[in-house]
Amino acid sequence: MIARRIELIFKPQAVSKPITYYLVKKFELIPNILQARIFPEEEGQLIMDLKGETEQELQAGIKYLAEEGVEVRVLARSIIHNREKCTDCGACTGVCKTGALTLNRENWELVLADHKCLFCEMCLDACPFQALSLETG
Repeated sequence: MIARRIELIFKPQAVSKPITYYLVKKFELIPNILQARIFPEEEGQLIMDLKGETEQELQAGIKYLAEEGVEVRVLARSIIHNREKCTDCGACTGVCKTGALTLNRENWELVLADHKCLFCEMCLDACPFQALSLETG
């Protein structure tokens, strides 16, 4: 199974289309919606993990999205935590809305749960020591 974390930007005319339904039905892809802000007749945004059996299936689904007027951005692969720069101050945890960054209360060390991250990049700006960065492969 191959997966990509993607951000979809829907133009107002594309918001009412059953886009995710067709990803499943036509392309046999598995969308896991992580965050959505979609309102009728307004631009919308959706972040999802999209899984498929092959790279070709994923690319066909992404091509379909573009043809339907949806802008697709493949998101960063992961947040990189530089232990040498980090002082475990927790400044980044205060801005992490998904709980991807927490402090272990036993030893007060920063813990990164990469699978929870939506790559909003707020933690990058919050870290006074620049101990966090994005891997964009």
